[in-house]
Amino acid sequence: MKRGYYIGMDERKSIIRELEEKKRTDTDARNRLLEGLGETLIQRLEGDGASCPPGLESIGGILAEYRGLRNEIADSNSTIKSLEADSLKLKEMDDAISAKEGEISRLTKDFTEACTRLGKALLGAGLGDFAEPYRHQEEALLAKIDEQEQKTRELEEREGGVLAWLGKNAQMAVSKALVLKNRSALQKVYRGAGEQYFAAKPAAALDGEAAAAALSAEDIKGRLDTLADDFYVLKGDRRKLADAFGAEGSPSRRISGLQKRIASVKEEFPGLYFRLGSLATKSEGREALSAILNDEDSAVLERAAFHQGMVAERELKIKKVKATISIDNEKAEIEKIKKSIAAQRGKIAAANKEISDLEKQIEEAEQNIEGLKTILEENE
Repeated sequence: MKRGYYIGMDERKSIIRELEEKKRTDTDARNRLLEGLGETLIQRLEGDGASCPPGLESIGGILAEYRGLRNEIADSNSTIKSLEADSLKLKEMDDAISAKEGEISRLTKDFTEACTRLGKALLGAGLGDFAEPYRHQEEALLAKIDEQEQKTRELEEREGGVLAWLGKNAQMAVSKALVLKNRSALQKVYRGAGEQYFAAKPAAALDGEAAAAALSAEDIKGRLDTLADDFYVLKGDRRKLADAFGAEGSPSRRISGLQKRIASVKEEFPGLYFRLGSLATKSEGREALSAILNDEDSAVLERAAFHQGMVAERELKIKKVKATISIDNEKAEIEKIKKSIAAQRGKIAAANKEISDLEKQIEEAEQNIEGLKTILEENE
């Protein structure tokens, strides 16, 4: 029996772990060499524009898979660029829509203010039947404003104790709120008059402040109408572009999906490179690739073969060490069985002795019975 068989179980398990680690190291080194060689060979074939080398059909299959994956990546990148352009265009449209909404809001406010100025100027100028109903509303509101402002002044001048002061402040707050409310209502009257006059576009010529306000409102309204037209066209274009994406989702979501697919496809290349490099290690593969293999490739194949040899050597050593462990395990099991057999034999021997003793007791009892029978017969 060889000396190695006397190594302890734990030490042999440690040896197996070391051998497995070295085997993994050699396997990784071999795989890297063959992947690198396969990638070089594919690039060489693609760079030369060569067709599949004759003599080995599997090489053509690898090239076809490589080209299919490469084309898929190219198509995905092209789609991503298109989606990025659409996404940028969509953002530009959104920014433009937001800017136009802000401009429309500002011009709408300016138009309202121009109509308010126009209405106030029209009521001040007096335009007969047109101004009459608005003037009555104006006079009523001005009277209320004057009344509340007068009341506020009186309350401010009133003196008194703490309770009177608290009551005065409450009344002043109400009066000031009513003043603000009536002033707001007065502005609405002016605005209503201005908007109605502007919408009716009467032939009567205006002058002074009214003419200036009307001209300002006309200019703002023209810009507002043009801006609104542009806004609705832009909104329509934006909707069409968004609808073009359809059920496939937003550009960002589709781009994310395509990028994940590209990453997944790229993970398949090392396997293809390794398969082609592995084919070059075989005689039929090397013969089929002989036209593009060079001295550097041969050196790579020699290093890969060295690591493969080391892998085989590690595997054999592992197998031998495991065999010694199995032998020891079997021996231990045999010893265990032998001990069990010995124990059972001991039990059998004890049982046989006990049986023998019992048989003697039976024999003695039978002899006693015979003697007793003789006594009985003699005394009849």
